[in-house]
Amino acid sequence: MDQRPVFVLAWVTAEGEPMTPMGHGGRVLFVEHPERGWEIPGGHLEEDENPEAALLRELYEETGLEGAIKQWHRSYYPKGWVAHVEVKSTKNESWKVNDANVATVQWWHQTPPVIAWTEEEFEELARYFSSI
Repeated sequence: MDQRPVFVLAWVTAEGEPMTPMGHGGRVLFVEHPERGWEIPGGHLEEDENPEAALLRELYEETGLEGAIKQWHRSYYPKGWVAHVEVKSTKNESWKVNDANVATVQWWHQTPPVIAWTEEEFEELARYFSSI
């Protein structure tokens, strides 16, 4: 059985859009943290919160969107799980939310400029989720 994660992250795509690696036609939703830069939505689990509830709560808080978890990747990060989440397609390419930890929410066709993360992380996650 998988050990409970400390944090969860969402690899967010839109329903009906191609699920392809970054730079090959698909779009992935990123949030811009004021200090860490562009990253995928997510955060830490609250006490007595299960990973699914935590992920959907964080997704809503950071993007204003609701989604459906399609697949978990439980082994990429030692203390965290990443889920492929589908949301309804949005007309906006970027928008603001009422969250002090998110400057902008934006769809990207390629890995955005990163500060705290690496391009390789996002490219590997894109390959993983597009191959299943």
